[in-house]
Amino acid sequence: MQESFGRLAPVPGADLASIAQRAASYFNSSQLPACALSCISAICDADNSTCICAHDGYESDMTACMFQSCGLPDAIFSKNLTSTYCGEPIRDRGLEFRLTNYLLGSVAAVIVVARLGYKRFLSANRTFGPDDWTILAAGFIGVTSIVLQVFFLTPSGLGQDIWKLEIPQLVRFGQYFYAMEIMYLTLITLIKVSLTLFYLAIFPARDIRRLLWITVAFNAAFGLAFITKTFFQCTPVSFNWKRFDGDPSTTGHCININASGWANGVLGVVADIWLFALPLAQVKNLRLHWKKKVGAFIMFLTGGIVTIVSMLRLKSVLHFANSYNPTWNHWDIVFWSTIEVSTGFICCCLPTLRLILIKAYPRVSDTKSSRSRSRTTRTSCTTSSNRYRRNSMSHITVEYDGLSDPDSDDHGSSRADLAAAHRSYVRKGAGDENDLEGGAAKVRIRSLQSMPSRKECIELATKDPGPEERGNKE
Repeated sequence: MQESFGRLAPVPGADLASIAQRAASYFNSSQLPACALSCISAICDADNSTCICAHDGYESDMTACMFQSCGLPDAIFSKNLTSTYCGEPIRDRGLEFRLTNYLLGSVAAVIVVARLGYKRFLSANRTFGPDDWTILAAGFIGVTSIVLQVFFLTPSGLGQDIWKLEIPQLVRFGQYFYAMEIMYLTLITLIKVSLTLFYLAIFPARDIRRLLWITVAFNAAFGLAFITKTFFQCTPVSFNWKRFDGDPSTTGHCININASGWANGVLGVVADIWLFALPLAQVKNLRLHWKKKVGAFIMFLTGGIVTIVSMLRLKSVLHFANSYNPTWNHWDIVFWSTIEVSTGFICCCLPTLRLILIKAYPRVSDTKSSRSRSRTTRTSCTTSSNRYRRNSMSHITVEYDGLSDPDSDDHGSSRADLAAAHRSYVRKGAGDENDLEGGAAKVRIRSLQSMPSRKECIELATKDPGPEERGNKE
């Protein structure tokens, strides 16, 4: 896009309103610049309006020739004149883009706020982890991005044909689009890093943690490299938007932005597939009931939505930076980038959303948990055949089996309640010589922290409570 418009030279009288009035009543080829006339003459007779209208489509060879042969103001003047005379519909996808931002932006914002609120006020630690701080930083940039897209980029012509816009609008479009490129790359990097940090909090195995740390380093380095590249893609930096100003004294050059966009898109898809596959590969190793494994698999599977959107976004890169109609053709890449960022936010918050739903609907969760505990107690709580013999040991084993989250407080309360109940029981019988022999008791807690599938065994070993208590039990 940076070199395709040729020398930019202003054309006197290029007022779009007056052009529309004149073209609506008659067509006079003498009004066209010489560069545009040569493009028309290569296909039709200059005064044959029927032929001109038949070949004057949005993406026609005649239109492409005008933007390649003429400076930007000349091309805009010529194309607006012919399209108005031929009655081409005025295209504007601004409303569609704004509604998409409102809808997805609102959903993503609510879910992110819910996640952070849960972590800060309802979780066991009541504090943010590294993944939470990362998603919080991304959230601030995301809000800024939505404001910029809806209230600045769209009014500057996004989703409209370039020949329906004024030169000052195009300059503003160049400024806002440049800012959006940097914001998009920053957001995608932060979202990927946040998701990887979350996986680090729940997967304790050494091999997977090593891979996850490598993934964090790659995503951070990859994102920083492309952010830096985008910032300096044109020399001087102001050429990103001044190339649209119609001033012949404006000079500058840009790297191959289209090739850079393809490289970023392809590598981004590869990184998404890798980040999507890592947790799925761990599900089979979880010590869970198969139904819970299916639930975990489905939860991680939703991350594939971001990968699919990234692939769909690749198609929009075809016209990126090489279009003579950037305000129209860049709509696709901004649209899919917005969807990719929003779905990324949502997928990052799904595990916490699950915990919020469990707290919001405890009856369903309690019913399932009680059934599971009943089955576990019947099979795992055993005593020896001579448990009522004096000085024998009775054993109680309580098992908690489930998909762990580092912020879930269910398992913490289970340990605390059991230990407190046992201490209370010991204190009641401590004064009886025949009861526990001075209150000797032992609480042994074995747990594996931050396991996605964790079995917590709490074993309470006590001596025979004595004949009085035996009589009461019998």
